Amino acid sequence: MSMKKILIDTSSKAKSLNFFILVFFLITLIIPFVIINFLENSLVAVFLTSNTYIILLLILINIIFLFLGCYYSQLKIDSYIINIYSSRFNDKNNLLDIKHDMLNSFYFKKSFFSWNTILYINYVKKNNINITRKFFFTFLSLIEREKITNSLNKILKYNE
Repeated sequence: MSMKKILIDTSSKAKSLNFFILVFFLITLIIPFVIINFLENSLVAVFLTSNTYIILLLILINIIFLFLGCYYSQLKIDSYIINIYSSRFNDKNNLLDIKHDMLNSFYFKKSFFSWNTILYINYVKKNNINITRKFFFTFLSLIEREKITNSLNKILKYNE
């Protein structure tokens, strides 16, 4: 089966988001902590100590950002192989490298409260064991999602 090679890489989006989360963390937690501890008589410090719910809200927002996570992801599909990895720390430990005939099914899941799209891949191992793996894609666009869907549907159609 000859097919057009596709490559979806969300690493640059993940780097940008990680930078934003780090800057947000510094601005919302570290700087107020320094102001409260070292400039306790300033107007900002008095305001923050009298309105502790603001600090609690900022802590909650940072916890949500940490929980949602940011994933470095890459998907390559060529004429013979499907190669996918997804990781929070840009390592390739969660790597899936399968032949086209091993693909059983796939589906996407997108949460309303998250910027991550989850791709579930169901494939068959050598011993006829079905395995489902999930891969997170940060800020996967609709066009990229359509490319993946079309390519994987072609593979499934060819496998029938």
